Amino acid sequence: MSVPSAVLRSRFQLPIVKVRPGSIVVGVLGEVGPLWFGVHWVGGRQFLCCGSEEAGCPLCSLGQSRVVGVTMMEIRLQGGRQEFLLELSPLAFSNFESRLRFAGFDLKCGVQVQVTRARARGGLRIEPCGPCDRFEMWLDGERRLLNAWAVLYGLPLSESGESFTQFLERTRSVIEARGRLLLGSHRG
Repeated sequence: MSVPSAVLRSRFQLPIVKVRPGSIVVGVLGEVGPLWFGVHWVGGRQFLCCGSEEAGCPLCSLGQSRVVGVTMMEIRLQGGRQEFLLELSPLAFSNFESRLRFAGFDLKCGVQVQVTRARARGGLRIEPCGPCDRFEMWLDGERRLLNAWAVLYGLPLSESGESFTQFLERTRSVIEARGRLLLGSHRG
């Protein structure tokens, strides 16, 4: 990897929000994402599923994948603001959307939220708390989210104007090759 490429990738590297049981994470969600994708748990680690209608995933022979999503969240830390990735299940996001509609909030303006987890393997609960006092939507948020996700999983960055679906099609061979390598080492 060249130095300019590494510097560019580092700009998209975002930490993941860790919500520990019994704790409360307060932040802001906006209208960016989530990106939905399949993952497999192998050896205590999460790997991308590359299954599609046209091709199967090598890791699906070890067990079924589960769908997860990732979105961007802004959290205030020591007076400053920092962007994080928040990984969530479809059920957690669906429940959040219902609460959002019921409360009459709009993600376009940013919404203050509290994220909690009741137990270690329990799902997230995302509660809208109110409108955001000062929120500026992330510049080119969808592309920023896609590239942060790509960096997280060690994939190439997206090309300008590329949708998530187009990106997955372009990188499917990389994900599939990694799956085959992992499957070979897991069985061997």
